[in-house]
This record gives sequence, structure tokens and C-alpha cells, in this order.
Amino acid sequence: MAQIHMTTAQRWGGLYTMVLMLLLLAFFAYHQLTGTGFFTSSFGRPEMLALYGPIAISMLPPILRALQGKRNPARPLEATGDLLLAIGSMRLRSIFPFDFTQIADPFPSTWHFAFAWLTNDVGRFILLLQIVIGFISSMAIIATYISARRKELGGGE
Repeated sequence: MAQIHMTTAQRWGGLYTMVLMLLLLAFFAYHQLTGTGFFTSSFGRPEMLALYGPIAISMLPPILRALQGKRNPARPLEATGDLLLAIGSMRLRSIFPFDFTQIADPFPSTWHFAFAWLTNDVGRFILLLQIVIGFISSMAIIATYISARRKELGGGE
């Protein structure tokens, strides 16, 4: 029979995702608040929602899992976040309000060489991956949710 309850380590270990998302959020917020030039004039309110919305939503499933100690109840929210990531990435890819030559600006100048490979073309490719992976992941998570729910309701394996 599948494990229904998560261990304490699993519950709190999932919160690392939330920490990483907070760091990503802070990274983009720094760019926006300090006007590094990473965001172009095309970065308006819809693009802010497309970028920051999925990041914010991605932090909710680990919190729900930590509180409930179960994976399955958080899956619909996780699938929604992945779907919104795909949709938001579609918007961002079509407008492309970024200048990747500025992506390293928050870091010390001695680190900038490490980011030189991140061009606008790489940024567009990353957004394309997020679209594809977001849609596929969302469908897979919903399928897992339904399967686990059937097992819970049926009491069988």
C-alpha cells in the first residue's frame, strides 16, 4: 500500500522549494526595484503577474504538505501552479520583456563572466521549456492525484 502520511523530514524538507522560490522572487524583485535594465519597458502589469504569480503559487503546496503531512491534497494546487507557469511563460515568451545582458547585475562584477552564456536566445529557450514542462507536469500531477484519490476511496492498491 502506498504511503499516505509523510515523515517529519519529508514534510519540512519540501519547504526547501519555498526557500528557493523566495530567493528567485528576491532576485527578480531586485532587478525590478533597482532598475538594472533586465526588465525592459515591455514589462508591465500583465507580465509581472505572469512572472511573479507562478512563483508565489509554487510556494503554497510545500506549506500545505508541511501542515497536513500528506502529498495528495496539495497536488491540485501544484498542478495549477505548473499550468499557470506554462501560461505565464507563453505570455512572457511572446512579449519577451527581458534583456539578459543585465541578468548578472545583482552579483559582484567578478561573477559576471559566469552569466555571459545567458543570452536572450537562452532566455527564450528557457521559457519554451517552461511552457512544455509546465503543461506536461500539470497533466501528470493531476493523473497522480486522481490515481491516489481512487486508492484512498477504494481502500485498495
